[in-house]
Amino acid sequence: MKKHIITMIIAVLVLVSCDIETSGNGKLDGFWHLERVDTLASGGSMDLSSEHIFWGVQYNLISADDTENGSYGSYYMRFRQTSDSLYITSVYANHWHEDNATDSIGGDVPVVEINNDIRHFGINDIPEQFAKEKLDGSKMVLRSKLLRLTLRRF
Repeated sequence: MKKHIITMIIAVLVLVSCDIETSGNGKLDGFWHLERVDTLASGGSMDLSSEHIFWGVQYNLISADDTENGSYGSYYMRFRQTSDSLYITSVYANHWHEDNATDSIGGDVPVVEINNDIRHFGINDIPEQFAKEKLDGSKMVLRSKLLRLTLRRF
């Protein structure tokens, strides 16, 4: 009987001491491949399925990367969401670089003006609001004032 009580006490202590933190992002969390960008005003469409443009979503941060050649840079975007919208609230450029073999300096620099590099990821304004047209386990479609972005879970 004593053994049973001690086991229960240990189990309760383990459960109480664990802090489980979830993002609450639901199906938004994950690694997404930007496959298509549609321009709403002109009806034009750009197929990006062969390019390596990714959004990684975790907690309240989106990491946007062009992993093929990195020519468009790497960005971090803070966001918040509602059931039907995604709001990009701030954008930071990742400016890490190597000065020599033993020392690296840099950091995340706030983006205050939109440039062509950040537009490459579908962001045309800060803050930027997207309507969630579709979000399921494999596909996400976001619509801003100017663009419709189609992303697939990678």
